[in-house]
Amino acid sequence: MCLVVHTVVGQNFEAVYAKHITAVGGRHRLDSIKTMVSVSVDDKGGVQNSYYARPDLSLHHLVDTARNMIVRTMANGGLACLSDRKIFGTDTAFRLQVVKPISGSGFFQNGLIDYKSNGYAASVLGVEKAEGRDCIVIKLRKDTKMYHLYYIDKETYLLFMHQTRYASGPDGSISYYSDYRSVDGVMFPFVVEVSGGSFKKKKYTSIKTNVVLDRRMFVCNGL
Repeated sequence: MCLVVHTVVGQNFEAVYAKHITAVGGRHRLDSIKTMVSVSVDDKGGVQNSYYARPDLSLHHLVDTARNMIVRTMANGGLACLSDRKIFGTDTAFRLQVVKPISGSGFFQNGLIDYKSNGYAASVLGVEKAEGRDCIVIKLRKDTKMYHLYYIDKETYLLFMHQTRYASGPDGSISYYSDYRSVDGVMFPFVVEVSGGSFKKKKYTSIKTNVVLDRRMFVCNGL
């Protein structure tokens, strides 16, 4: 993959962002989504059920028989915890709970959608050839420690690729988004591939929006 970004004179972030939001489904439809529930399967057969509620609640329950474990993670208003982790077929069971600030995409996987409310500054770097596609590269930065690069397909204006880069240390893994499908008028990628030290593919078998959820499910036990 070519990593050279070619500056485009007159490329305006607000214009690119507006086209991206329209391509995804429009601001009205995006804002109308208050909860999401998804089911995905990774390349090792692990099945993950994920639950989201605005603005920053999430819960993920992964059952991975290949790696003999159950992992339950959640984020709740700036707190995160990992709990209920067990190794199948043994007496080994432990609970690990961590309290820390949450920084990430927020409600949507695509952190560009709600970049402003998440405190990021945005700019267009230019156009880059990524996996044979012409992509508009957008940079999101909140501090000097790291920044995010979002590659928007120039034809569809949907997110094609995302990478986190750090001021010190190696770059983060690269995520690719494909197989976009409409769910209640909003385009979601049903395939996410992550390339880094290892290569993983996650396929969504179901994504539902505005499902009634009991918000008590997002509370970290013991915190």
